[in-house]
Amino acid sequence: MIPDIGLMVGAYIVVRMISFMTRRNELKESILVRILSIIVILITLICVADLLMAGSSIPNNFMME
Repeated sequence: MIPDIGLMVGAYIVVRMISFMTRRNELKESILVRILSIIVILITLICVADLLMAGSSIPNNFMME
């Protein structure tokens, strides 16, 4: 369940950053916002990939009792 929520939040962040990067005319963002949007997308993709790799497995030390 928690990985699903993380994926949904990650997808939302990526969509919002793409929205910032593709605005045109009077809504156009500055170059700094565009660069930061690319950086945020990359960080989000790394975090989502890490979340997928970790999955929702139970740690070994949890079942020590």
